[in-house]
Amino acid sequence: MTKRSLRVTGAAAALTLLTALTGCSSDDSDDSTSDATTTTATSTTSTTSAAAEPAVTVEQLQAQVDVFFDPAATTEQRAAVVENGTDRTAVLEQFTGVLAGYPLTGTVGEITIVDADTVTATTEVAGPHGGAPMPLTFEQIDGTWVIADESACSVLSMGRLSCE
Repeated sequence: MTKRSLRVTGAAAALTLLTALTGCSSDDSDDSTSDATTTTATSTTSTTSAAAEPAVTVEQLQAQVDVFFDPAATTEQRAAVVENGTDRTAVLEQFTGVLAGYPLTGTVGEITIVDADTVTATTEVAGPHGGAPMPLTFEQIDGTWVIADESACSVLSMGRLSCE
């Protein structure tokens, strides 16, 4: 008799649970509110991302990095891809000499948006003895993406050159 009571009680509980679940899922007002909330949150996120996302590609940043590390680039060409490059011509000239004896390359990877005019890109900087990833910051100035001054100075300091 105890087994039978447990079966009936268990069946009744399962039926009650099933009815409650079915009742909840068929309630149109709850579903539409839930869907509307999800859609609104998704739309807000998409709009926010689109507004804050600068139009820059890995290829654009890579072109600037290629000039910066090119030992055949002139000081003027190198200064054009660096924020405040005209103020850094003396150290950029020294960097040309460093690159002649110790060539470096940079490969731009993942881009992280900082704001509408600033991004950071994980960049693999490599030389004859290996390489390491380093974050390089890029600034958009007059519609052109250039290597931020502090990032250029960080790379220059690896060659024992100072921006001071």
